[in-house]
Amino acid sequence: MEFGAVEVCINNAAIMDERVWEKMIDINQVGVIRGSYLALEHMRRDKGGRGGVIINTASVLGLQYGQWTWAVPVYSSSKRAIIAFTTSWASNPDQGQQGVRWGVVCPDGTVTAINSALGDRVIRHTRDQDGPDSERLAGALRPADVAHAFMTLLDDDDSNGDVIKVHRETKVVNSPIIQTVLEVDNNTDPVDSLKVKKVISKPPCDV
Repeated sequence: MEFGAVEVCINNAAIMDERVWEKMIDINQVGVIRGSYLALEHMRRDKGGRGGVIINTASVLGLQYGQWTWAVPVYSSSKRAIIAFTTSWASNPDQGQQGVRWGVVCPDGTVTAINSALGDRVIRHTRDQDGPDSERLAGALRPADVAHAFMTLLDDDDSNGDVIKVHRETKVVNSPIIQTVLEVDNNTDPVDSLKVKKVISKPPCDV
């Protein structure tokens, strides 16, 4: 390896196709877990590594129960599983000794190829009342908007187990990008165990 060690791992691969739900679980969930464990073995200070950061990509659908998840139930559950997996590892009592931080990024609708899997059926049910579908889709996030959230986690040496929901302030293309940083609250019911840590507002990307 050119740099001598693995210090950052971002697991981002996913598909959205309920017709092949077993394959989707293999990629969205098993693949992320496998990638995390491979990175962890290289990073762990208690095994000779330098420490590092593992960030897994989930989705806003992984933060929701029922609402807008009816069309993609297996996809949504695979993303919720990633949030549970990542925050569980972050709370491991040996985490300090391992020297590996964990984080999750949960983007709202983003302009990528995966969105085409939702199809016209979802578009019909999520149509904005104040404008056509083209306006609603124009308000989607761009990949660069989401990339800022990964940098937020990488740059914060004190973060561990943070979950960042990335969304627009409004469904308008030029509205600010909001990063709602959530953290686990062990004093609450498990269903509501994520509480707001801080909110970061950034201008949208210009690409």
